[in-house]
Amino acid sequence: MIDAGDDSEYSSASETLNDDSYVPQTAAKIRHTISLNKEKVAPLATKWTFWLDSQKSKNATKQDYEAGLQVIFSVETVQEFWGVFKNIPTPSRLSNRVSYHLMRQSRKPLWEDSENENGGIYTYRCPKDKTNTVWEELCLAAIGEQFSFNDSDDIVGISVQSRDGPQDIVQIWNSNPSEQAQKAIDDKVRSLFPETNFAVKFYKPNSSHANFDAGNQPKSKYSS
Repeated sequence: MIDAGDDSEYSSASETLNDDSYVPQTAAKIRHTISLNKEKVAPLATKWTFWLDSQKSKNATKQDYEAGLQVIFSVETVQEFWGVFKNIPTPSRLSNRVSYHLMRQSRKPLWEDSENENGGIYTYRCPKDKTNTVWEELCLAAIGEQFSFNDSDDIVGISVQSRDGPQDIVQIWNSNPSEQAQKAIDDKVRSLFPETNFAVKFYKPNSSHANFDAGNQPKSKYSS
């Protein structure tokens, strides 16, 4: 989920992303692309899963939010990664508040997922003209394990959300909310994008959100 304050609603180009048939059709295109790739297989260290998050409401329950999540495709090789990346629209084509998530293994992009609840998320507001590049480079850094700082901390997800206005949102999910881990993430991002000015950035442990639904309470609400 994305939690970064309030913005006005707007609708734009890629409403097909919300069609029931979009993800199955895209998965079929991805499988076809992968089947045509004759390069030597380059395995990733772990499986990663692409998710489409079409939940736009700021007042969704956890159940509503989870219902808006769809798996696009899981990848275990570099070739499969590019098979997905080249067959989905760039973030700049997403409607306002629609998101992509790339999550390690099969964990869901939920604060309360059992594999996420003890971690946290670094959030950056990214200039719109940089979003596509930042999303791609962060994904490559994640699957290439460039964020592996020590045995006790893993980067477990990368997210991007289209927003109205001059900035989009990019996020990095990790498994350890320590100050040392936060600094390491920020240092890595600055080294990857020395010329990009992220006007706003902040880190928040998942369990510290006011709407963290540890007990699966049906009335708990998300900011999306």
